[in-house]
Amino acid sequence: MAKMHPRILLFTLSLLLAANKVHCQRSFLANLRKERKTGSGGGGILAKAEEVHGKSSQSSVYEYSSEVWGITFAFLLGLAAVALELTNKDNDEDIRDVEAEEEDLSLEKCCDIDFEGIEMRLKQKGGKPDKLLLDGSIRGKASSGRMLAIMGPSGAGKTTACLAIAGLVPDSKRISLTGIRYLNGAPLSGDSQLPAAFVKQEDTFFPHMTVRETLAFRVELKLGRKLSAAAREDVVNELMETLSLTKVADTIVGDAKVRGVSGGERKRLSIACEMISSPPVIILDEPTSGLDSYQAQQVVNTLRKLADSGKTVIAVIHQPSQKVFSTFDDLLLISDGRQMYFGEVSKARSYFNNLGYKSESEVGTAEYIIDLVSKSSGNGDASEESKIRIDRIAQEAKHSAEKISFVGDVGKDVSKSTAHKMGMHKSHRCIAGIFRQFKLLFQRSFRENFRGKGVILIKAVQQVSTALIYGGIYNLGNNQSSIQDRIGLISLIAIGTTNLAMASTIRSFPKEKNIVTAEVGSKLYNVFPYFISKAIAEIPLVAGLSVLFGSVIYPLVGLQKDRFRNFLGLTSLHSIASQSAGLLVGSISPNSDVSLALFPPIIVLNIIFDGKNISAENVPRIIRWLPKIGLIRWGYEGMCVNEFTGLKFESSGPFRGPVAKTGEDALARYGLEDASIERAVKAQAAVIGVSWFLSFLGLSATKQKYVVMKPPKKS
Repeated sequence: MAKMHPRILLFTLSLLLAANKVHCQRSFLANLRKERKTGSGGGGILAKAEEVHGKSSQSSVYEYSSEVWGITFAFLLGLAAVALELTNKDNDEDIRDVEAEEEDLSLEKCCDIDFEGIEMRLKQKGGKPDKLLLDGSIRGKASSGRMLAIMGPSGAGKTTACLAIAGLVPDSKRISLTGIRYLNGAPLSGDSQLPAAFVKQEDTFFPHMTVRETLAFRVELKLGRKLSAAAREDVVNELMETLSLTKVADTIVGDAKVRGVSGGERKRLSIACEMISSPPVIILDEPTSGLDSYQAQQVVNTLRKLADSGKTVIAVIHQPSQKVFSTFDDLLLISDGRQMYFGEVSKARSYFNNLGYKSESEVGTAEYIIDLVSKSSGNGDASEESKIRIDRIAQEAKHSAEKISFVGDVGKDVSKSTAHKMGMHKSHRCIAGIFRQFKLLFQRSFRENFRGKGVILIKAVQQVSTALIYGGIYNLGNNQSSIQDRIGLISLIAIGTTNLAMASTIRSFPKEKNIVTAEVGSKLYNVFPYFISKAIAEIPLVAGLSVLFGSVIYPLVGLQKDRFRNFLGLTSLHSIASQSAGLLVGSISPNSDVSLALFPPIIVLNIIFDGKNISAENVPRIIRWLPKIGLIRWGYEGMCVNEFTGLKFESSGPFRGPVAKTGEDALARYGLEDASIERAVKAQAAVIGVSWFLSFLGLSATKQKYVVMKPPKKS
């Protein structure tokens, strides 16, 4: 008998929960109708006006809000289960496939990489001829146990060549890539990536996690199914020992704003993270850039140890010291997309000396060869001389490259039927199960939120200072002028809450999105468990700050005492809805500049359609749907109903139109006679659910694709 799948069980439980909530809601409404008929209910929450100002009405609203929240939660839980089922179909079988394929891959203890004929063109706009990024002369090899340095002047095409060799050129319709790569003598298909760890130039980590926690998080996701807890801890300790990170194991990683480990230690941590699955090849893009000479040497020494253990190391190096340069075994020198030299580092100086370019003894080899292949600026004789020199060196390098010996099927026709596929199995599956992913991602998100004490303090100060400003200005009474004061204050609270919640998320999320995109691209985890854990982990802090604001402002301005609990609930819900909208903007924006540019018009539109600045009848027909999704509108409406319901006003004080004796009269004056808390709560819950769902889709659509390398055209 087949056992019930956990995701099916989750979906079933969510449906049962929804049914239970609907039943409770119907029972509650039936009781209200019964009370109305017998005259004991006072109208309840369904009445447009309340003559009785007491606890029964507040309790009714609170219970109804609870029912709405329960139904919304059940709906989201059911939606989560469906999405989980759709995005993780046959997950268990996939895990077994991954384990089997990784065992096959692990047989490649040593990887020798050969490459030739690599050419990349960029299509120009306006009918201009294609720009040649790599001219097809790139030919060389990277052998196991050796370190290959890719060097050249700025803009020479070093990183471009490195990405092409790795099979990691970002997809673009304007780029065409040709060439052939071989792995241990077997030709690789153009859509294959090398079985390699790729360390980017920029180190991206969650700043408040320690070095040990960062490694343990990745080890748990990559090896959690295969190793016991003790074995995983041993892997973490071994990685820290190998990469000289033991001394900073319990230090937070940090970033540009948060003080943590040094730049060199952060770079070694990047290498350690990529070494968890013990890939046979390590590719690094400028691992020493931005580091002082000591830290750069430490990083390169680490790479030397890895190469001596049998790894194949390929690194783009920019302006290395002589000591760093001499640590490498082989050199691929590039200038203006053309190969200038390939061979042993120790023979580079004599090679160029034999070409007639004598070097001064006090000048280091790295500096000497970079000067040789660099263009002189300007249009004088020096520029022409450098052009002639570079053309000659490139021609000599082309002849020398033809003598490089490859192993295996070199020269064989590379087709889809003969080319060996490598690395493509990683593009569909994750190792860890979905619930393990959620647990680890939730722990990380929660930890990041509450360890940022400086950020929390700043946000708390913002909330308290704003509340004190309002409290110092507003002193609400019960005369006619206090009606306008209440409306103005509630409007300001709704606008300020939306502004703070959205701005905070829009500023911070794009940076986190870059980290997540890279981790999802490497199949560390799926988008769905990340997003759900992120959304849930944000709620306590967002709600807590709203409660802090409400607790300070409420007694200062003199809002209705018996409505305090509802006020806290409504402001918290409003903050969460605004934060979820900010998450949506951040998830669909390619970078922080775009998200920040979108923020002002979104706020302006929400202010315009907040419920009091323009009547519903005068909204242009084509955008009449906008008020229905207005963040500020629903927060404003809910808080207005909560505050005015049950109030009685004196007929004294400055008049603003007809006298309003009750709160219901005041609501009618501002077009809120049909408003209700339950409608506002349902609308806010819908905004949260839709924003979360669209944010999930936005993140899912940001998967990185790569250019396929096509075989060179036969001449």
